[in-house]
Amino acid sequence: MRFLMIDKICSLERGKRARGIKNITWNDRFLQEIFPDVPVYSSIIAAESAAQLVSWAIIEARDFTVKPVITIVDSYTCTGHIRPGDQLEVVGEIESFSEESALANGSVLLNGKTIIELKHAVCYLYPLHELDPPEQVRMQFNDLYQEGYPLPTPDKAPLIMREKIVIPRLRFVDKVMEGSSSDRLAGIKNITATDEYFRDHFPLKPILPGVVIMESLVEVAALLTERTLAAQGIHDIKPVFHQCLKTKFRKFIQPGDQLVMEARITECSNSRSVVKVKGSVNNKNAAMITAVFKNLGRDAYSAEYLSD
Repeated sequence: MRFLMIDKICSLERGKRARGIKNITWNDRFLQEIFPDVPVYSSIIAAESAAQLVSWAIIEARDFTVKPVITIVDSYTCTGHIRPGDQLEVVGEIESFSEESALANGSVLLNGKTIIELKHAVCYLYPLHELDPPEQVRMQFNDLYQEGYPLPTPDKAPLIMREKIVIPRLRFVDKVMEGSSSDRLAGIKNITATDEYFRDHFPLKPILPGVVIMESLVEVAALLTERTLAAQGIHDIKPVFHQCLKTKFRKFIQPGDQLVMEARITECSNSRSVVKVKGSVNNKNAAMITAVFKNLGRDAYSAEYLSD
């Protein structure tokens, strides 16, 4: 499956902002279940749609000479979850430009309501020809961009399950190791050239997408939170990823690398957990996040994240 997260660019204000569409289907490989029989699209991977739309806006504004790669995100927040059949409106805004970098913001809307926000993403601008064939990028942009194409309209129709569909869980952590204490946990993700993201990210220089790194770090954080809650005798609530603060990507991660992730829980209550996670490759810092979870039961989760 391709790692293309924008299906249509509907409007473009050069050097400032863009709006587009991302459609969610049952065939998406990034579906997951926080609670059984409640399939949702990964909220972290969904943020890639905003990142890619901002990227297109920057590429077009710089006449197809650069390719943005996000290195820092000040904050990421998710307040609603996405289900198969949903059509998302995606917004990307360029806050400022320099010769070598850009500062951008992004958001994802469902039924006219913002459910995902990326604030103050620092994008380093690499020469496009080092990562992607420029003519191929131009052709792809021309296929996507259709000025005036209608943006999604609110859809209040409920998701009706006609049959039970088994959602294969896509795992982002290959091995879990015990931490040095009860408030710590470590995990490993192996990076292989067969991973499908590298077909598009990027054709000339395969780099693990930032959202996949985030998803891996958050998965370790969630596992640690679940263990901590269980140790407290709490078994009927789940950690629901809500926010990432001060996300930093320090180096490119490529095929053949092994990402070692270390999580440390700094806060855990019945309602909220905070976990700091760092990732390293060959003992060198590669990424770090502070992950914030809301600890919710099934009914509270449905009311807060799935209601219109």
